[in-house]
Amino acid sequence: MINIKTIRPNLLFFCLAILPFACKDPFELTRNDIISDEIVFNDAVLADAFLFDLYDRSLFHIKSGNGNLNMGLISALGGESRNYGISWQTPYTQVIDFDYDANGLNGKVLDYYDYNLIRECNQLINRLPLSESLDQDFINVRTAEARFIRAFAYFEMAKRFGGVPLITNVIPVQGSSDELYRARNSEKEIYDFIWMEMDEIAEILPSVAEIDGRIDKWTALALKSRAMLYAASVANYGTEQLDGLLGFPQSDANTYYQASLDASKVIIDSGPFSLYRLSADPVQNFGNLFIDEETNSEVIFKEKYDYDAQKSHQWDALAQPSGFGFNWSSNYTVYLETLEQFDFIDGTTGRVDQSWYDDTTPIDPNWFFEDRDPRMRASIFYPGSSFKSGTVFFHRSMSGVKEGWPNAGPTKHTGSLATGLLIRKRTNPNTPDATRSNTDFIVFRLGEIILNYVEAAYYLGNPNGDMLVHINNLRDRAGMPDLNVEELTEAKIRQERRCELAFEEHVFWDLRRWRIAVEELNNVQRHRLHYRYNANSEMYTIEMADGDAGGVRLHPERNYYYALGLARLADNPKLIENPGY
Repeated sequence: MINIKTIRPNLLFFCLAILPFACKDPFELTRNDIISDEIVFNDAVLADAFLFDLYDRSLFHIKSGNGNLNMGLISALGGESRNYGISWQTPYTQVIDFDYDANGLNGKVLDYYDYNLIRECNQLINRLPLSESLDQDFINVRTAEARFIRAFAYFEMAKRFGGVPLITNVIPVQGSSDELYRARNSEKEIYDFIWMEMDEIAEILPSVAEIDGRIDKWTALALKSRAMLYAASVANYGTEQLDGLLGFPQSDANTYYQASLDASKVIIDSGPFSLYRLSADPVQNFGNLFIDEETNSEVIFKEKYDYDAQKSHQWDALAQPSGFGFNWSSNYTVYLETLEQFDFIDGTTGRVDQSWYDDTTPIDPNWFFEDRDPRMRASIFYPGSSFKSGTVFFHRSMSGVKEGWPNAGPTKHTGSLATGLLIRKRTNPNTPDATRSNTDFIVFRLGEIILNYVEAAYYLGNPNGDMLVHINNLRDRAGMPDLNVEELTEAKIRQERRCELAFEEHVFWDLRRWRIAVEELNNVQRHRLHYRYNANSEMYTIEMADGDAGGVRLHPERNYYYALGLARLADNPKLIENPGY
């Protein structure tokens, strides 16, 4: 039986609105909040409502909590930015002090252990094919979509915990202890399951989804591309632990790199996608990539938002700079170290001599900001950024006299948590109500798949001889100079990911799968910038300061696998805890 209360209200209202046209007398039941499996999985409208609820509950990106403020959490954990921190919000130290103990992630924003979702996926996967009234193509496609959602959930759990119990059947509530308490499968078994599932459903799913935002063949291949690259990295850089529950034999690395490369190549060569290139201005073009929902050739899969369907978010309100129409703005501040990942447009390093940050050396903003990788200017608000009909400022003080100006202008963004930079990527200046944004969230796009291909090809010895062509296509779109063979190093490939995919919930997980999160994040201080503007020279002096407001960022070795937690161990005596807890 299915509890109608568990179906999201917007989906249920849609379902009830059109049910009279779909079936006759579906609610001849003894309880008005329960619908039998037989009814749900023999009715196309109800089956779709059930499936759409699975979509809605999937963790395609971090979105819930603190009025959508947690949408910046993964970037903060990866050291790209700082996720709010004002006293009336979640304390900032909870974001950077991330050494969890034996209690694990239970109840924390990063936690994900959703066996309720998996159970309901299994319910559809196992029950829908038994329908005697629904079209076989309908059954096959919906079942494949649910298999994708289930595999995506297992991928999210494997990223956090390694091996977890792999359950593909519906366990009876009154089942035996052997049925109810499942031991952990190995991390390898989880990734191999994802690989097998994506191969199978890619042959079932349509090449073009019925509705925008639905899973199709290319979505399945994109998950394979990403997940197999993760598995390859863990095999390459990690170690096997707990008798194989965690990690892979290092000899498996190339097998997974090849699987990722193969999936990526099919998408690149045969998919209906191309890099977004609708504006000759690379800054405008890259910025529009994340807000253009009508003519976007790069998006493979996205999570749809529609205020009229009671699904919206507040990213535009929370991310935009203060002074542009929303009082709780400027929440996602960016570190100097992130800015420095973006090289200058002549190809020289984005890292400048830190002695310049002495609050006395004049720095030309037209060089320091405007001459950087255009992807930076499209991804980060910096002093002088244009937004809506105004200009963004971050100066703490102002000196000099300019005709028509007062002796000193107002200070901007001077709080202890201001870094002098903000996340701009995905911020839509044209949203009528920034607290009710409809902008979709891109889950998979061609830019990521190209980078997956290049990384896998690098470790496989460039078997097709084309990784340089692909990475230079991305750089050309960005307005950056081509790399040559000698420049295409592991470090450069990783830097390119950090520039192209900044603030898209990749960097944190990349640092972890490369097993460099301890080096990059543990007790590593980030910095902010204080600006003083001279109106006469139109130059800044810049001072570098502690960017973590006295906090200490933590990512100890044991955090490559988070603790399952005492509560889960108590619930299931067959679970084995991860090392170090």
